[in-house]
This record gives sequence, structure tokens and C-alpha cells, in this order.
Amino acid sequence: MRSGLQPRANEAAEHYIRSMLGNPKYFKSVSFSALQKRRYTTALDSSLNYAGIDTGNHRKAEKYVDSENNQRPDIAVNNVQDLYNIEHDKLTYYLLVYSFRIDSNGYKKFVKYRFELDTACRILNARDITNSRTRTQ
Repeated sequence: MRSGLQPRANEAAEHYIRSMLGNPKYFKSVSFSALQKRRYTTALDSSLNYAGIDTGNHRKAEKYVDSENNQRPDIAVNNVQDLYNIEHDKLTYYLLVYSFRIDSNGYKKFVKYRFELDTACRILNARDITNSRTRTQ
């Protein structure tokens, strides 16, 4: 992972929260998790996995998609789009968990957010996980 990506992601997450809350006066960042590289899965990933084909082997994946498209023309458009996204690394995103404290009318709160960022550190999804019981990572 590029070394300059973590600070950019941290800054993007903090800016997003500050602007969402109206730039509060008593706001303090507590921690940022390490940036984790992830990849969205598609229906084609499942089909390739079932057929025993690695998504990194583009030639075999293309042959499989051609064969499947002939058998099932109803999913041909989705397969072609998924194959393009896999080959051009369009399904990559980064995961970041950001914790901060805020004082709202004398009431101090500790809040955690889970962010999904694209490769340019733009926020794709932000979710409050403060009281979440599910595993976040």
C-alpha cells in the first residue's frame, strides 16, 4: 500500500465527520485504524470460484465468461461488466475505522465510524458503528 494513502484517508474521514456535524467546537479525534485494502465480490467471482478459476488468470476467466454467456445470455451483460471491473481493478476499496469524542451540550460522547473509501480516498460509505454488536472488520 502506498505510504501517503493512510494520512489522506485519515484526513478525508475527519473532514467528512466535521462537516457532517457542522464543525463542532469541542471535537477530538481519538484514533484511526490501519487502512485495509478490500475488494467487492461479484456474482462472477462466485461462478469463477465454483469453476476453480482464479480471478487473476484473465485468459481463463474470459474463456469461462464466453462459455457462460453462450449458455445464459440473460446474464451476459453483467458478466462482461464484472469481468471488466475485475481486470481493471475497479472493485478495490479501503476500509478505515475512525473514533472521536464530541461534547454536545455538556454531554460527552465517544463515537466510532466505519468508512469505505475508493482508491482516491473519496468516501464511498460511512456508517456509525458505535453501538454495533457485529464484527466491523
